[in-house]
Amino acid sequence: MISSLSITQFRAAVVCLVFLAVAPLHAGQLLPPFSDIPTGWFTDRYAPASFSNVGSYQGQSNVLGIGIDASGSFNNRPAPYQSTFYNTQGDQHAITGGVGDLITAALFIPSSWADPSASGNVRTDMWGVMTDGTTITNYPVIGFTNYGGAPRYRVWDDSGSGQWIDLALPVQYDQWTGMGIALTPTSIVYTINGSPVAGLTDIGSTTNFSATIFQAYNFGGDPSITGATFQPYTAYWAEGTPEPGTVGMVLGGVSLVILGRFRGRRK
Repeated sequence: MISSLSITQFRAAVVCLVFLAVAPLHAGQLLPPFSDIPTGWFTDRYAPASFSNVGSYQGQSNVLGIGIDASGSFNNRPAPYQSTFYNTQGDQHAITGGVGDLITAALFIPSSWADPSASGNVRTDMWGVMTDGTTITNYPVIGFTNYGGAPRYRVWDDSGSGQWIDLALPVQYDQWTGMGIALTPTSIVYTINGSPVAGLTDIGSTTNFSATIFQAYNFGGDPSITGATFQPYTAYWAEGTPEPGTVGMVLGGVSLVILGRFRGRRK
């Protein structure tokens, strides 16, 4: 899906990152340890076929596996859940953090995902749930999909009716890709492998992280989705830590071309 923001405009937004000097901030990685799954995790929207610590995978330990199969497809869900909203399947975990904190995790993207006609369509994302201390203000999302266009990383921009912004970065296959969401005093910043790639400065009253969500998408049987190829798949996420220099870059403060206004809308 191509956003209403052109690729040229988006690249300009990324290129125009300007780093500002501010007082040092505390920096904390808020991701709950995957070694504790399922403790503290609960279903968000609809339960995937599996959400579990699969142990070691591709050189990482305590890896989260989100399994998608036909059991959770559109026609196999109870009637109240037969809507596109419940195609997004995963779990949520409460976290506590504020300005200067971030969540980071790494997604393994196999080369088979480069060809959805052979391997099926996939989508998986890491979410933040942001608040002003009382009510939810934003849902920043970063992830990967191979549906509706070339395989790509993308982030969520909640302006207007909301839109996905495709990142103009080459996908790295058969390796782990670090993804992050950080909160500064004036912005929410998305990172890939430790480098800021997009952000939003119009964040309203946002002051805190309150939860994180890991999801994968079930393309099976939904009549409203055109051109999708369904096959069962598992999305593997590993616990992430900031790349060298990331915290200093992100928490130094950034002035970003505004991609949109968050309004706490859920995809």
